[in-house]
Amino acid sequence: MIGAMANRTGAAPVVISPFANERLREWPITHYRRFIERLRRERAAPVVIVGTRPQRIRANEVVRGFPADQVANACGRLSWSELVRLVDAADYVVANNSGLAHLAAQRGRWTLCIFSGSHSYVEWMPRGPRVVVVSRITSCSPCEVGGGRCPNAVACMTDLQPDIAFDLFEQARAARSMPPAE
Repeated sequence: MIGAMANRTGAAPVVISPFANERLREWPITHYRRFIERLRRERAAPVVIVGTRPQRIRANEVVRGFPADQVANACGRLSWSELVRLVDAADYVVANNSGLAHLAAQRGRWTLCIFSGSHSYVEWMPRGPRVVVVSRITSCSPCEVGGGRCPNAVACMTDLQPDIAFDLFEQARAARSMPPAE
């Protein structure tokens, strides 16, 4: 399914993992949808949503309304080795501060990591020359509240707008792809 999608369009997929092990560290589903809308307007790349089988229902909220041959929900359908191959084939990976962001960074893939204010990104961010971390630092971060009990309605994530994240990522990719000045 995923390989066929990439072959049909001729473009490498964009892999998106909208989940983390705490909801407090997740960018809102509506933000991921807006990011995908922008991505679909500006690039012909297919999008593959990944996660675990229990996350599949929530991932349906992400893919709903997009053409199935362009935005696919692969949650719970990939083995670990298939997921690694998908990451290796991806144009880039978009994820919260989660294992997939760290995997993509370790594999040398372009990685956009959406980082909440719950933890210090300086300490916990994925590392690599192709990693871009986007975080909205609020007066209460890092809070380490955990458990979803944020008294500020997770402003560090809800106020981080998809267009800003998209633009910052594209600018960083373009800047790092330019040859060094002589």
